[in-house]
Amino acid sequence: MRFKKGIILAAGKGTRLFPSTEAASKPLLPLYDKPLLYYALSNLMLAGIREVLFISRKQDMPSFKKLFGTGNQLGMRFKYSFQAKQKGIPDAINVANKFITQQPFVLALADNLFIGESFQKTLKQVQSINSGAAVLAVKTKYPSKSAVIDVGKKGKIKSIIEKPKKPKSNLTIPGLYFYDFESKSAARKLKPSKRGELEIVDVHLAYLEKQLLNVFPLKKDIKWFDTGDAAEMLEASNYVQRYQKNKKTLVGSIELIALKNGWISKKKFSLIISKYPNSQYKKNLQKFS
Repeated sequence: MRFKKGIILAAGKGTRLFPSTEAASKPLLPLYDKPLLYYALSNLMLAGIREVLFISRKQDMPSFKKLFGTGNQLGMRFKYSFQAKQKGIPDAINVANKFITQQPFVLALADNLFIGESFQKTLKQVQSINSGAAVLAVKTKYPSKSAVIDVGKKGKIKSIIEKPKKPKSNLTIPGLYFYDFESKSAARKLKPSKRGELEIVDVHLAYLEKQLLNVFPLKKDIKWFDTGDAAEMLEASNYVQRYQKNKKTLVGSIELIALKNGWISKKKFSLIISKYPNSQYKKNLQKFS
């Protein structure tokens, strides 16, 4: 397993979800039966990552620590830091400099969800690469909302363009990026775009220029959500509710993933949920104890 560390960037203000985010951080808002942040953490856990750094706003750090603690209860290790000023996604690499050291890592955005049975298999394929960086690619109806990736017949990346007016494909790069320590150098060299922010697509392009960027298209069964506004939050919540009911499983359940990964025993799993107050989430977890 190449990527052993993970970073979750959860420092956004969530202005599009105002007034809900006036009193609560966006990553802590509920998405159906659990906080939005659970889904980002579960993405890393499904990739086999046990050491995670949460990057939040300074005022949100106490809430994050209260929710997740040291990570020991899940057989993991959690650390916390904050982004003093919102400079763009690549700034998370700068903030996490000491955490990353010289090791490959995964950078996850707090508001991205991936739901589908083949997702973990894809993550294992990404873990098998020996060098360079990797991104995922997902088909979407609105590719111009994100970075659009144009891939040739042999899987070779032809171009990556941030929010193009005329997309060359319907493939976009979702918020889960796989880098090695070379990304630290790339991030330090970046200059703000016209939006006044550092752009993550420029880190992708730095790898692409050296032919060190791998792309892994997601299978058709995987549903991706970028929960940027209230409508997308509602759509994702409804999808999670239906998926969990139909599949008789839980999506984004960090306790259940820790159990399935063998990081905690069944006894510890039962002990964890026994301390939870009565809720539908607790009742659903008890079905697996």
